[in-house]
Amino acid sequence: MKLVIVESPAKSKKIAGFLGQGWRVEACLGHIRDLPEAELGVEVAADFRPTYEVLPGKGNVVKKLLKAIKDAEAVYVATDPDREGEAIAWHLLKLANIPKDKPVYRALFHTITKDAVREAVAHPRALDINLVEAQQARRIVDRLVGYLASPLAAKALDGKFSAGRVQSICLRLVVEREREIETFTPETYWTLALKLLADGVEFTAKLHRVKGTDSAFKTREPLDKLVTLLQTAQVWVGKAGRSVKARNPLPPFTTSSLQQAASKGLGLSPDRTMSLAQTLYEQGWITYMRTDGVSIAPEAQEAARDYIAREHGADYLPPEPPTYTVKTANAQEAHEAIRPTDVNRLPQDVDGDGAALYTLIWKRFVASQMSPALYTITGAVIYAGKAQGQPFPLEFRAQGRSLLFDGFLKVYEEPADEGETEDEHNGTLPLLKDNQLLKLVAPLVADHQTRAPARYTEAALVQALEQRGIGRPSTYASMVKTVKDKGYVKISQKRLVPTENGIALCDFLTAHFADVLAYDYTARLEDQLDRIAAGNTTRLEVLRAFWEGFNPHLGKATEHALAQVKARHTPKPLMLRPAEE
Repeated sequence: MKLVIVESPAKSKKIAGFLGQGWRVEACLGHIRDLPEAELGVEVAADFRPTYEVLPGKGNVVKKLLKAIKDAEAVYVATDPDREGEAIAWHLLKLANIPKDKPVYRALFHTITKDAVREAVAHPRALDINLVEAQQARRIVDRLVGYLASPLAAKALDGKFSAGRVQSICLRLVVEREREIETFTPETYWTLALKLLADGVEFTAKLHRVKGTDSAFKTREPLDKLVTLLQTAQVWVGKAGRSVKARNPLPPFTTSSLQQAASKGLGLSPDRTMSLAQTLYEQGWITYMRTDGVSIAPEAQEAARDYIAREHGADYLPPEPPTYTVKTANAQEAHEAIRPTDVNRLPQDVDGDGAALYTLIWKRFVASQMSPALYTITGAVIYAGKAQGQPFPLEFRAQGRSLLFDGFLKVYEEPADEGETEDEHNGTLPLLKDNQLLKLVAPLVADHQTRAPARYTEAALVQALEQRGIGRPSTYASMVKTVKDKGYVKISQKRLVPTENGIALCDFLTAHFADVLAYDYTARLEDQLDRIAAGNTTRLEVLRAFWEGFNPHLGKATEHALAQVKARHTPKPLMLRPAEE
């Protein structure tokens, strides 16, 4: 009997059906071993040697797995295809102490389909110890930050506080955005536009330049003078043009873009999105849902092209399959993008809580393989002056856009951000000609105020983390969930607002661990973890460099925390009232 070990019981039943007789499939239920909960578990002086323990409640699972490994003629560890999955496999094999003559393989599949599973066990590989080393380095750094900085924060702030390498960065983004809002001073500015008439069609042109320089007015008076001059002015077209512009589809989803779209379009938190995506993956509906990659397997592209040609016609099918590249810093592209395992399994075929998310994934994938949308873009430079050819000089600009061919928009349009308005350039201009005289219907003077930056939505926070290279696809959802669950951030009108405790913790950490919790430092550490995974550096080198920067801060933070404790427990001198006469 050959044994396959996966993470999820739901996954194990499906895979057992694919493999048939001669195979046994067991689930480890995620991580089985970790650093101890009650102590640091890392011997810093002994080259950061970790101590691992079987997780509470996992004893019976481990016992069952070890017996299954002992009874099997060959073992295939098929945990998730990422660093965490590689580490789970390593921990399991360490506990099992398998004899050298028993074959042990690492099987990887990114979709839970019969073909993918059989291909994975037919062509396994050895355990990638570099990935395990990268995961251990990340885990040890997180433990050192969390277990050494958290008690100091609790002492200094006199409460229950916990720090985390990436969760504290997440909190810092929210707190700093709040301070930007608090210190923002709105400024008023004024604009001038003209409502014009040409060939019976009204349109608007905005003031662009005055005497060849960009227009910017902080008071209304100059515009009132221009409006007076315009009463006797002629208005004409300096130059008009019309072109066709293509709008390309977005790539299929990555973990981050899925969380953002699901938040905006379905109102799902990142954590809920990942939970539903996990279920869809385990049920065989979608590919692996933790990925930075935007590539697509050739056979999946061909299936999508067949579907598009059959359902929408040749016009919606580009001559060649589109290709996409990742633009995010520190992207890991080992996996495909998130897509349906079979494009012919339509959204209406899915029931249950994950149906709406599957629909989103399916539509974005199909759209990503379709022809661009085409727009007609119209534009004109318009002058105003005492007579045609004699501008004040005042230069106005008008622009319009109308959909010529819907292309991929027939299937999918990206959900808009909350409060996002329709493109002001939508709609068309009349067919204008160079030097054409126009009728001035009315000048339009308006005042505006600059706006403070908006508080983060959960989608926007995930985007900010990704853009800064902080964390990995598997961590975005947990970061946001952690700061909410611990009460450091709350949701107000769908926006993230830091609490008093969150602000206090952020201030303590940025004051005493500024280097380690800096945005660029956190991103650089992710680069170092990638280098470990690629075999270009070692876990020990990365940990030593981290400790060299972190340890000095611990001493200063300890002094501050003890001083705060002492101040709270030092009795205040009694203020005696003078004796009454």
